[in-house]
Amino acid sequence: MIELRKITKDNLRKVLYLKVASGQEGYVDSNIYRLAWAYVKVTNNEKPPLVFSIYHHDKVVGLVDMGFFELSETSFLFEEFSDNASYGINHFMIDHKYQGKGFGKQAMQKAIEFLRSFPQGKADSIYISYWKTNEAARGLYASVGFVETGEIWDGQTGESWDPEREDIERAEVSVRLGL
Repeated sequence: MIELRKITKDNLRKVLYLKVASGQEGYVDSNIYRLAWAYVKVTNNEKPPLVFSIYHHDKVVGLVDMGFFELSETSFLFEEFSDNASYGINHFMIDHKYQGKGFGKQAMQKAIEFLRSFPQGKADSIYISYWKTNEAARGLYASVGFVETGEIWDGQTGESWDPEREDIERAEVSVRLGL
């Protein structure tokens, strides 16, 4: 049984010790970075991020960081899909010891279920992105209903992806789930 739980003084250390599998380190930020980023948002009077530890029974197996975004008329999601607001999944990881057991899919389904309750406001979609080389993420997101938007940008400058550029190594792919 997978569930999302608040991060507390009782589980913080366990969340900080979570690690992705070897070779996946470049695909997600460290958990300490995501928690520090959440702290910065809160202390700057921004809408608080929705950060949860992912539990399987009584074991911490992952971390998810989500947020609510009102979109401008120049945003890709507004222009392409007429989305006025969206939830973004900014960080999603399952510890290397628990990968390959179906926990990632179950946790993503729990995150989607939670966001469909509109915890910070009504939205038109949920979006997430993944590195183009991360086939596991691509498969996971497709398995829970995300569809690629067609937007691809380089992971270093945020500009549109140009595969001819030899100085850009990695592309990020946008995927969307309508609500």
